[in-house]
Amino acid sequence: MRGAAIDGRRGQPTFRLMPTSAPSSSISRPDPPDGFASTEWSLVLSAADDCGPALDRLCRTYWRPVYVFVRASGSDRHEAEDITQEFFADMLRREWLKRADPGRGSFRAFLRNHLRFFVSNRRRTELAQKRGGGQRALPIDTEAGEQALAKLAAGADPSELFEQNWADCVLQAAVERLATEQDDANQRQRFDRLRPFLTHAPAPGDYASLADELRLSQSAVALLVHRLTRRFADLIRAEVAATLCDRRQLEDELRYLLRLVSPRN
Repeated sequence: MRGAAIDGRRGQPTFRLMPTSAPSSSISRPDPPDGFASTEWSLVLSAADDCGPALDRLCRTYWRPVYVFVRASGSDRHEAEDITQEFFADMLRREWLKRADPGRGSFRAFLRNHLRFFVSNRRRTELAQKRGGGQRALPIDTEAGEQALAKLAAGADPSELFEQNWADCVLQAAVERLATEQDDANQRQRFDRLRPFLTHAPAPGDYASLADELRLSQSAVALLVHRLTRRFADLIRAEVAATLCDRRQLEDELRYLLRLVSPRN
């Protein structure tokens, strides 16, 4: 089996496919589900009446591409927040899951296709009526959404922005899971110092200064970064797998992610 690994060049995250290695004893590696036998998205589709936690986690992790899509489609910041909330309120009520086709694969494609339909057919009067009690389906940080939008190409197609932001959210989710593991192993402070090297190649002297700070040798610092990077790659695979129904699609989805996050000329 092959895994995706980070190969930092030109200060940007890129990926290469490489064989997965055995777990390292010095990096905390709890035994999470393998991401294939019962991924979160397949659980949602197979148990629409009792899939709350799985669907809720997917929505909370990947709300930002939805917000960026809506903003890029012409809505202002406040309207985009309302539309995003209404979109996920419908999703969490499971109204669409009856129409979900597992053969179409990923949660990303399902979300994007329904979002395009939702935005094109939504009427403001309907939203105003449904907003009534002011309930919110998800905690949305619009500032984070605005920052993500500002980093993307102005005037780009909303669907393209959705895809790019989706890839960023995959990486962010994997980093957060790795940070939690390191926190559980009482290594969070060290991890925070090494974290930039998950996606960026070290500049000359970086490892030397870190070695002095952490009271380690430079080779020990390099080894820690290598092990964290391999674990990061494993978590990216698990995160992507959780959005798929068919494990045979995983390598294609990882390659697609690679293209989205690779440096653009």
